[in-house]
Amino acid sequence: METTNTNRSLGWRIHPSRVRRPRDPFQIASIRYVAFPCDKRYDLFVTKSAPNAIESNARRGRPRNDLVRQLILNTALDLAFEVGFRALSVEAIAAKAGVGKTTVYRRWPNKGAVVMDAFLSIVGPKTIFPSADRAINSIQLQMKAQVKAFRSKYGNMIRSLVGDGQFDSAVLDAFRQRWILPRRQLARSTIELAMKQGDLRSDLDVDTVIDTLYAPIYYRLMFETGPISDAYADGLYQSVIEGYGPSQHPKSKRRKG
Repeated sequence: METTNTNRSLGWRIHPSRVRRPRDPFQIASIRYVAFPCDKRYDLFVTKSAPNAIESNARRGRPRNDLVRQLILNTALDLAFEVGFRALSVEAIAAKAGVGKTTVYRRWPNKGAVVMDAFLSIVGPKTIFPSADRAINSIQLQMKAQVKAFRSKYGNMIRSLVGDGQFDSAVLDAFRQRWILPRRQLARSTIELAMKQGDLRSDLDVDTVIDTLYAPIYYRLMFETGPISDAYADGLYQSVIEGYGPSQHPKSKRRKG
């Protein structure tokens, strides 16, 4: 015989075998079954967290771990914009996401790493080097995509990360390891291809080319010395083409006299 129980504090009568999860993922977060020696009780907890949505989506085929990860990333980014990066903490992220603090720490070592991965999940795909007929054209398209992202609220996020990184080495390391270095490697591969295709000189120092293209953009972003416009990105690009193109090989000159 099945047992029913009335939760007097909420005024609800529930049946343990017939509890339905509502379509609204923010109504019922969990049902806890507590067994006592002489009776059975079923406590219904109502919270405003999202694990219920995760569980229902996981049953439809998406792995629960992926859903939890994405929930944490979205929450971290929302909180970073809401309270500022400096006021952000792993505890706050976990609490708003409705997960345990250890769940966050199992995936990321600190708040900087969480926010950087959240940032990358959104901005990364928008600023990749796109396919083009020539690698040099891919560079120009990518520069325009990057300045567009930097003009948005995500540019402010970069300013916050770099600024806080001056006082927190873990944050700066997360920014360097997750954003700067991987993107430099992508740029390096594309520039080297442009050199092989003959659109850039074959004797160039690739790191210098990368810095020539992108350092001015970061300078304007950090110090707001001017607009980060498409025209500005095009100007930088044209400067590189004119200065590092195949027709600009340095020529040795002998002094007369």
